[in-house]
Amino acid sequence: MSPLGPIVGEGRVLYRSIMRLHRTKLPGPMRSLGDAYVRREFRLHYKPDVKVAHRQMFMREWGSYVETISSQASVVGKEMSEEQTGKLDVAQKKQLSDLEKTAKSLGSA
Repeated sequence: MSPLGPIVGEGRVLYRSIMRLHRTKLPGPMRSLGDAYVRREFRLHYKPDVKVAHRQMFMREWGSYVETISSQASVVGKEMSEEQTGKLDVAQKKQLSDLEKTAKSLGSA
């Protein structure tokens, strides 16, 4: 069985596209961090208790990520909009802050 378990259809295609882009576009440390993050997010959003509307928003945002990364010659981060950060709960804001600290520490290493 896949390490992602119940991810099927469009979700599996999107997941594979993201991982393929990471392989071709991201440098080692960013890829390692990005791959782990993507795996975790897809596992969380493909549990049976996730609402369909939430899963659709998840797919739309990750689809946008694929378009953004695909169009860049080199990967450059992009600030989140106020609308996007406004939708985050306290735990997600902490996770984002931790991710930013980790990414910065990898960049300075």
